Amino acid sequence: MDVLAVPADRQKGWYLSLMAPNTKGPEYAWLDPSRLYCNSQPLADSVKDLLSRFHSDPIDLVAGIDAMGFILGASVATTLGKGFLPIRKVGHLFVATQNQNYTDYTGREKTMEVRLDVLKPGVRVLLVDQWIETGGTMRAAIQLVEKLGATVVGVAAVAIENNEGGKWIKENYKFSHCIPEALQSQVDGKHLNFFESFNK
Repeated sequence: MDVLAVPADRQKGWYLSLMAPNTKGPEYAWLDPSRLYCNSQPLADSVKDLLSRFHSDPIDLVAGIDAMGFILGASVATTLGKGFLPIRKVGHLFVATQNQNYTDYTGREKTMEVRLDVLKPGVRVLLVDQWIETGGTMRAAIQLVEKLGATVVGVAAVAIENNEGGKWIKENYKFSHCIPEALQSQVDGKHLNFFESFNK
């Protein structure tokens, strides 16, 4: 599908066909959703789908996870008319921070951090990332927000895979994602036949 094309019939999740499969090997994520950000319509439609479950929830702030969660999170924040808080990989913030260790989707041990002068008791936060594969990164972000006394209103991502980490998030927090239910098993199986559903 042409990245700049917009179909006349924009069914839920139509923009998923813009995602690109991994061509660089197992050290990378199996799929790259960032191509859908190159066209304003799929970006807007994905944000609309992500926010559909949160219309009645009071949200004070949107937080996005380094790095691709910044793009989607900032778009969500702009749509809501709220501020955006970046949750960074350790070493990038030059102010006082709270740190959290975690294991990412590749199995590597990492640390993320957030500044101390924004989150506090009573602040209601929507957490956004591009993709939740094992859940380790998002769980660390949740821990950071809650350590500082703020409340996690919910979690939003293009996809949340139904593994142990993804199920933990779904069982404990309100969540939204862009994957139609009929295609969830294909995402969980990490194969790309769902493109056919949108490219017929």
